[in-house]
Amino acid sequence: MGTRSPFFVLKSGGHTVIDDADLRKAVEELAERRGFFIVGLQNKKGRIQVIIDDYKGIKLDECIDINRQLRSLFAEKIDAYDLEVTSPGLTEPFKVYEQYDKNVGQKVQVQLHDDTQISGRLLSVSPEKIRVEEKKRIKTDKNKKKTLHQEHDIPFGDIHHTKLLISF
Repeated sequence: MGTRSPFFVLKSGGHTVIDDADLRKAVEELAERRGFFIVGLQNKKGRIQVIIDDYKGIKLDECIDINRQLRSLFAEKIDAYDLEVTSPGLTEPFKVYEQYDKNVGQKVQVQLHDDTQISGRLLSVSPEKIRVEEKKRIKTDKNKKKTLHQEHDIPFGDIHHTKLLISF
């Protein structure tokens, strides 16, 4: 058996069940070896969804390869599941710290718990907060427009969600 621990599989009403902890461990090991990070992992109602990303972006071929590796690891036990390995959507809110880190320098929209919205460039990320530079156009007293730059330090606890702003 080597140094790897065995996977535990349960039967539920004739249906093979893959333990969440074993699934998470397998995906984490693949992430460590392959250099990606886990954005989301769900295992319910016969469906396993693995959402992965990395700092250079995940390609379709990489998702297919991870899908194959998971199928190989769990063998016939995974046949009872609909297995989906995907990257996070461009319009989906950030779910993990690494997504913030990956997008430093990009434009984001931050929705706070008090319904305040801040849109601007993500300047930095720390374990406690993010810093966003917001630019606002205001009229001066002589009917001219002036750009005002304001930096916001936003604790993660104040953030309801953050999305990448996509401009074409």
